[in-house]
Amino acid sequence: MDGVQESALVGVPIVGIGASAVALHEARGRMGAIALALLLGCCCAAPAIAEGFVIGGSGAAIGTMELLAIEFHTRHPDIWITTAPSLGSRGGINAVLDGVIGLAVTSRALHEDERKRGAVEIEYARTPFVIAVSTQSGINAITKRELAEIYSGKMTAWPDGSPVRVVLRPVSDIDSEMIKNMSPEIRRGVQAALARPGVRLSVNDQDAAGDLEKIPGAIGPSTLALIKSESRALRALKLDGMEPTPANAASGAYPYYKSLFLVTGAKRSAAVERFIGFVHSPEGRKIITANGQWIP
Repeated sequence: MDGVQESALVGVPIVGIGASAVALHEARGRMGAIALALLLGCCCAAPAIAEGFVIGGSGAAIGTMELLAIEFHTRHPDIWITTAPSLGSRGGINAVLDGVIGLAVTSRALHEDERKRGAVEIEYARTPFVIAVSTQSGINAITKRELAEIYSGKMTAWPDGSPVRVVLRPVSDIDSEMIKNMSPEIRRGVQAALARPGVRLSVNDQDAAGDLEKIPGAIGPSTLALIKSESRALRALKLDGMEPTPANAASGAYPYYKSLFLVTGAKRSAAVERFIGFVHSPEGRKIITANGQWIP
């Protein structure tokens, strides 16, 4: 799970389609406008487009999906694709199984109950899971010992004297669990941080990225895929001296990463099938690897 919004998204109205937490590119805005016009029945806005679908799910993957959708549409102008705002992995899975969206993207494997309901997963990429700060910060590296002290409240200031601001995710979120699994000391620190009043709690990936960008001295979790694909003003920190690059994560030198999956129901539309094929094509793989990911 990657957000408390995951549990109640079946039937969510698709409003603000094509708009993530940040405006990525003008082309994405055009894609969203075309799709919204179609969903509203304004066929005159794009008379040549006949079919399409909505993608939703993990915020870690949405930016890359938008880039893929833009390029796919240049090759298949008769198919529109747009993205829903961050639904979280569970929310995306529920939505695709209930027919609300055509394709889900997740940052975790399916649970057995989801498979029994007919969900089918395809791992398409992996991305480093990172500790991030704003590009305005002077911090470039952190150690697990320092992270434990930050979360526990023992380290409250950066070397320049400015205050450390911790950005947390909900206790049920996969990001929270991944951070806690880094060490027993960090686990205890995160638990202490969650109990402290006034600590910032970001409910989804895009909210967390926005908080890290705008809160002075903020530090918290993200993924390289999100930072790269959404052109976020964030810096992924070296951890214990190791750069969180796809190559280092793929080799195991940097041990923290998320697997990313495409999820559909037991039956897929022809448009979804064509898009999945594009994701696995040389052109699709090029977009994926250019945005902080590697192909497993």
